[in-house]
Amino acid sequence: MVSDKTVDAILEKNGNPLVSITLPTHKKGEESKQDPIRFKNLIAKAVNKLKKRGMKEAEAEEIMKPATGLLSQPRFWSHQDKGLVAYIAKDFFEYYQVPYSVEEKTYVNSHFLITPLLPMVSMDGTYSVLAVSRSNARLLHCTRNEVMDITPQEAPNSVDEYLEVTPEKELQFHTGAQGEDAMFFGHGSGDEDRRIVTEQYFRELEKEITQTMKSRNEPLILIGLEDNLAFYKKINNYNRSLEHAITTNPDELTDVQLRDEGWKEIKAYFLKDMYKSLEQFSEKGSDKVSNNLSEIVESTVMGKSKTIFISQGETRWGRYDEENHAVHFTDEPKDEDVDLMNWLASKGRETGSKVYMLPKSDMPMKANVAAEFRF
Repeated sequence: MVSDKTVDAILEKNGNPLVSITLPTHKKGEESKQDPIRFKNLIAKAVNKLKKRGMKEAEAEEIMKPATGLLSQPRFWSHQDKGLVAYIAKDFFEYYQVPYSVEEKTYVNSHFLITPLLPMVSMDGTYSVLAVSRSNARLLHCTRNEVMDITPQEAPNSVDEYLEVTPEKELQFHTGAQGEDAMFFGHGSGDEDRRIVTEQYFRELEKEITQTMKSRNEPLILIGLEDNLAFYKKINNYNRSLEHAITTNPDELTDVQLRDEGWKEIKAYFLKDMYKSLEQFSEKGSDKVSNNLSEIVESTVMGKSKTIFISQGETRWGRYDEENHAVHFTDEPKDEDVDLMNWLASKGRETGSKVYMLPKSDMPMKANVAAEFRF
């Protein structure tokens, strides 16, 4: 799971050279078979760029060896999402599979590209929704626009499945001496019996859900009826569950509707600062907002920028001239040039700005870059 801590850890890496590789990937079909071939080509480009920086070919290939090792792992390529982001340096290799497409690129510099990861901590970050239900429990992995059922196979998704009986079978339900060990119940069983078996069902469901969520480390939104939510929250051991749950009958909602309900909570709890800042751009004539890249870069260096928005997939080459406090742009990058959008994102985080990367359609002023200033 990519978080702010992940991005900060990537930013802390320094040295020369550092290699960032981004590749759009595919979950299935003919295009998925081409992914490792295209990744191999990007590795070759990285080796050539390292050689141009004066590195011997053998040394460059040694640095890229961990990335090259992925090429011989068919299972790795058969379990891709929409994008792959890899970071390579001497004695360092990390990769992230992201749920959105990224540009096919090899970037070699004294810093890593963090912009390919920023959507994960902005609007396209992932979250999960659990339908806390006695008859159709579902765990859904979501982004703003997508949803996928990831309910563990071992998890019972209904009381009937938990009991492994049909309602027509008459099996007497028994409780243990302390009322904790539920077995079966059938026709004629009392309310207390049904309550205990339902609690046992939720305990089994929680165990499997928590195990799955701890491996994913995504925020979890609970959706269910009041009684079910109350008990599930009491036994829940997953610490990234949102305190505020959504009280409604999840059985009446489709997976897409559950995703949308969860998104409202993500916006309210994790992105409230971002949306509050976005509101500032609706105030025409405000001198505390700008969509001018030069002004934003210069203001960010001075610690003036409060919030920075960058359009997803946007690249602008150039460099910041510290001596003259000016930004120089170029169409064709030279050795000293950097991706200014990435540089801005890094500098913004360094100077205390909140940095978000949004789809172009959600950008304030429909700009490539925008910022709200502190003063």
